[in-house]
Amino acid sequence: MNKFKDKALKRLLVRRKNAKGSISERNEIMDKIKKILVLFLAILISTIIVLSVIFINWEHIFGDTRPIANAKAMYQLEFKDKDIAETTDVDNNIMYVVPKGHLDTYIEMMKKKGYALTEKDDKHHTLLLKKRNTFTEISYKSLTSRYTLINSPFLKEV
Repeated sequence: MNKFKDKALKRLLVRRKNAKGSISERNEIMDKIKKILVLFLAILISTIIVLSVIFINWEHIFGDTRPIANAKAMYQLEFKDKDIAETTDVDNNIMYVVPKGHLDTYIEMMKKKGYALTEKDDKHHTLLLKKRNTFTEISYKSLTSRYTLINSPFLKEV
């Protein structure tokens, strides 16, 4: 009987040790889960704050351009090897993106549409085009250090 009691006591002690070990392991796992949850919530809250600030100051940050449309236009220039890419602003005016210093691509395109370049003013960043008796002034500005955004006065047909 003594042997049986000794074996039973040993089993009981082993179970208690395992139970204590599993509780501490559970606590460690719960601590890790809590840390991950806190990190996730911090990232979520900070993302919401940043997106709210961007949404509130959208016009101040991006002006009247559409950043996603401009990114698509730059993608066409870089990866699809186009010379000129069309984009629009918030009022659906047609705008063109060309590599910096390549306004001649736009001028050639306008020549095909019947316009002739009468004056190029680098100081004021404007082009003066003529079609029959009508003069059209077109402005351009730097989009990034590598691209020029040409503001066209023509509306995009929806």
